[in-house]
Amino acid sequence: MNILTPISTFGRVTADLELKTSQNGNNTPYVSFSLAVDKGFGDKEHAIFLQCVLYDEKAERMVKAGVKKGSLIYIVGNLDITEYTRADQSKDHSPKVTLYDWCYAPTSKAKPADNNNESESQDGFLDVPAEAGENGLPFN
Repeated sequence: MNILTPISTFGRVTADLELKTSQNGNNTPYVSFSLAVDKGFGDKEHAIFLQCVLYDEKAERMVKAGVKKGSLIYIVGNLDITEYTRADQSKDHSPKVTLYDWCYAPTSKAKPADNNNESESQDGFLDVPAEAGENGLPFN
């Protein structure tokens, strides 16, 4: 039995990507990769692995954007849970996501070195000097 469910999640790509072309006669470009998704927290934190596939121009865009092993991305697609038979004849289930879209996930930046006495406050914005410029604004 196949169950189809919309999914959106963050995860890290587990290997460098390779753009391939389907062999079904229409030469559709695609990329297939595994995504590690963190689940739980504290001492119960672990990763689940989703097998993902993306087709056409979006697959080409993903490869051109430089997504590689360790990249943190956000995905949107359909989750398909498929049942398969192992070599020992036992049944198991495998999650597969056919992506609609993806994007890089925001990450925290390293703090810049002290350049021209500009510094970021804890909220991530640059501190603006209190003295006003010629026009009464804190910049010229």
